[in-house]
Amino acid sequence: MAPHLFTIKKRDTFVQIRNKGVFIRSKNINVQKLLDKDLDGKIGVGFTATKKIGNAVKRNKAKRIMRELAKKILIKSKTNTYYVLIAKISILDTKFKTLLEEMEDIINVK
Repeated sequence: MAPHLFTIKKRDTFVQIRNKGVFIRSKNINVQKLLDKDLDGKIGVGFTATKKIGNAVKRNKAKRIMRELAKKILIKSKTNTYYVLIAKISILDTKFKTLLEEMEDIINVK
């Protein structure tokens, strides 16, 4: 059975992941990762697109791209883990196939 993805909603969870987790830098996306045994085989995913990305339309597009990446890549990753995907400006100009390969490299290598 495939692991269940859920979206992180609470700010304190984001802060906990930032403080205790691992930060992975990449060209188009940064990822924060934290193992947590209390998730019961689930994967928590959060999305961040700051105002540096642009206006609301661009930020929403970046979040839609990251959601699709999470559905395709993170579903295959380790369970009992939180991931926070942080968009960079270049995510809007990069082809989705390139983003998929980059995300696979980030999740599998680190």
